[in-house]
Parts: sequence; C-alpha cells; structure tokens
Amino acid sequence: MTELRTSEPAPLSDLDVGGTATRSARRGPLSVVDRLLGRMSIFVTTALLTGIAVIIAVSLNWVLGQIGLLEFTWRIFTAATVVTILTGAPIIIYSQFIIREMKSSRRMLRKMTERLAWAFHNAERANEAKSHFLANMSHELRTPLNAIIGFSDIMRNERFGPLNNDRYRDYARDVNESGIHLLGIINEILDLAKIEAGHATMESETEFEVGTVIGSAERMVRPMAEARGVRLVVDANNCDLRIHAVERMVRQVLINVLSNAVKFTEADGLVTLSAEYRPHGNFVISIADTGIGMSPDEVKVALTPFGQADNTLTRQHVGTGLGLPLAKAMMELHGGRLMVRSEKGSGTAVVLVFPNACVIDAPSPVRTARAS
Repeated sequence: MTELRTSEPAPLSDLDVGGTATRSARRGPLSVVDRLLGRMSIFVTTALLTGIAVIIAVSLNWVLGQIGLLEFTWRIFTAATVVTILTGAPIIIYSQFIIREMKSSRRMLRKMTERLAWAFHNAERANEAKSHFLANMSHELRTPLNAIIGFSDIMRNERFGPLNNDRYRDYARDVNESGIHLLGIINEILDLAKIEAGHATMESETEFEVGTVIGSAERMVRPMAEARGVRLVVDANNCDLRIHAVERMVRQVLINVLSNAVKFTEADGLVTLSAEYRPHGNFVISIADTGIGMSPDEVKVALTPFGQADNTLTRQHVGTGLGLPLAKAMMELHGGRLMVRSEKGSGTAVVLVFPNACVIDAPSPVRTARAS
C-alpha cells in the first residue's frame, strides 16, 4: 500500500472521468448546439428540428427538379412537407427522450463514480490506519510482555533461589506459558499488519533445504498431534530440494497449516504432508486431513483475518483466526499461492505452491516417510 495520505482526493471533474469534458470541448460548435437544444423543452426542440428537416427535404426535391430528375410542383412541395413531418416528428421526439434519459443516466453514473471513488479512498485510508495502529500497538505490547515472560521464567526455574511454595511455581509457569502464547498472537498480528501495510520485506531471503524446515515444523506440531490422538504422516519426496525464500516465514506457514489440520481433526484421524517437484518447475507442499471439513462459505471466512468457520467443533478451540490468512499472505509475498480444497465432513487439503523462481536445485528421487 501507499503511504497514508492526509490530503483529499482530486475531484473527478479534474480527473476527467470518462473524458466527457474533454470531448465536449473538442466538439466546438456541436457542443454549443447541444447545450442550446438541451435548454429547450422537448416539443420546442422537436418543432425546430422538424422545421429544419422539412426545409432540407423540400430543398432536395427542388434540386432534383432543377437537374431534371423530377418535376418540382406544389404537390411535390406539399407531399415532401407532410411526409417529413409525419415521419420525422415521432422519431425526433423519441430520440429526444432517449438522449435526455442517457444524459440523466450519465450524470447519475458520474455521481455514483465520484461517491465510489470517495468510498474507496476512505476505505484505503481506514485500512492503512488500522494496519499502522496494529503495528504500533504490537510493538508497544511486546516490550512489557517480553519482561513478563523473562521474569516469570526466572521465577519458574527458581534461578535466584527457591520459592518454597508449589503454588507460586505453578502460578509462575502459568504466567510464563500465557505470556508466550500472547506473544505468539501479537507476533502474528504484527506480521499480518506489516504485510497489509506493505512494510514486509524479503531482505532476509536465503537458500535453504526444504527438508530441514519441514522437519522443524513436524517436530513442533507432533506433540500436539500425539496429545490429540491424531496420526501425523510426513511423506517428503524432495527433502533435499533447496529453495530461495525467507526461512522463518516458510516455517511459520507450515506450522500454521499443520497445527490447524491437527486442531480440527478428531482422535484417530489422519494428517498427511507430502511434497513434490512438478514438471513445470513449481514446488508443491500438500497438507491434508480427515477432519471436519468446511463448506465454500466457511473457506472464505477461514481465509479472512480473524475469521473462523462457525460451527460447534470450531468454538471448542482457542485461536484468533490468523493462521490461514497469515500463511496465505506470506505465500503471496513469495510470489506463491495457498489454495484450500475442502468438503464438509470429508476433511480439508491445503496446497502450498512455490513458484519455480524460488527453486534452486532440481530434486533427487530419494523418498522418505515418517509416521507416528
């Protein structure tokens, strides 16, 4: 996004929306005639234009009589006048109604366009202000939160001496774990705010092995899967493939998607991760589960920041609804895509597509599989 603007947007007349003013100025005499006719009533305009048509019709008949193509008489004069009036007047009246209605529609369209431009401008400013507010708020919250986490960790581990009370140690552990959880949420909000505000950079891009990041994400999510009784299978066909990206973001994308899959899969369910190098050069990671699944409308909600699919099982789990939106934003930041394929009651598959520009090494046929 652009930098937050404080000045008002230029009026649409200055921007010459549709080029109407410019074209009217170029027409010269025609624009003058158009304005004059527009100030008259329909019937006056019709009488004037019909009179002009009669004069032209009679004149043409007179010219034809002069060159010998017909004999110009008063009968011809009368016939030309009557026929022109009877055929021309209704057409001119109908044309006047159509033209005036088109002008009215054009004015209404211009006003609606101007209102939409203002609404878009205001929405853009509001979105920028929201992103800046979230970024500033997250920075302000992280400083005291880091202190809370640090001091609670000291008390929890009794680094400066025993607390002599088990309840104090339990409280210190709860404070420490809650602080770490809250810091994770704040970091997600800050990352999403940076991406939406256009402040996220790719300066920390490096070359790294995909298998290392997949293994790291698997180790972090596996305890959660074991605690819920969910079977986690990692089938990485290209663990030795190297890509050029921000390693921290790729790891976070995998953790977010994997943890979501485990969270919404019931006990004895299955979550699988597979990776493959496509012939056209893209590297694809697919994460599928046998969980509750989502309808198309719920998928749209799940991909919206702070949105969560509205069902009973979803409300049983904590979360801010930032996992998938943040993963999607990070994939798009790399020029990739995040696609969700889901069916209610039949599980969900999330496909991460890294463009061939990110791929450094071609894959080898080595295939590894790990399951719990």
